Amino acid sequence: MRTYRLEIRLIQVAVGLALIVLIAGFAGFWGQGGKAPVVPVNPDSTTTNPSLSNPKIVALGDSFTLGYPLDPEYSWTVRTAEVLQVPVINKGKSRQTAKDLLDRFDTDVVAEKPGRVIIFAGIGDALQDVPLTEVQTNIKAMVEKAKSNHIIPILALPIEYPGERESINEIREWEWGYAQQEEILTLDFSKALFDTEGKYLTGLTINDKYPNAKGYKAMGDYAAQVLK
Repeated sequence: MRTYRLEIRLIQVAVGLALIVLIAGFAGFWGQGGKAPVVPVNPDSTTTNPSLSNPKIVALGDSFTLGYPLDPEYSWTVRTAEVLQVPVINKGKSRQTAKDLLDRFDTDVVAEKPGRVIIFAGIGDALQDVPLTEVQTNIKAMVEKAKSNHIIPILALPIEYPGERESINEIREWEWGYAQQEEILTLDFSKALFDTEGKYLTGLTINDKYPNAKGYKAMGDYAAQVLK
């Protein structure tokens, strides 16, 4: 009988101690205003969006980035810079494939130390019959180079060019899907230049191949709207 009473007593003591610990825990919790304790953040982790602290943008592309056949001062990059009031460095060159852009990525993009890079590739590849798999490999490589250098990549989808609709559409479809998968922002200048049938809007082209000054301005306004 005494043994039984002793066991009961021990159980009561254990329950009492458990209640004391529980009450102390709740007291500490409510003493912080009902908030769970903050877990310290790894000081070496990079969580800051580079574009917020570094507004510079590099536009890497072909003739359509350069502003051909006009002077570069009429390019869409100039208009984008004016609207956003940030530096937009034009690194466009004529007759460029994605491989050409990749080859000069370090000197024309990384060396500029921008917060963002707009990669405008695909039209030159279609014109030079570059296989889609090669285009994919080169664009992916540029995206990885950008990320590894803490630069936010932005993909500009290739736009309509006479006689190359099928090839360009293949690149566009893949690039759009890839951008969605990797959560990469895209620019589709077709929305600023073409109607639903893929024809230049009235007054925006020189020869149905390239934009005129108004066309490049429309591209710049569109880019600024997406990037702001």
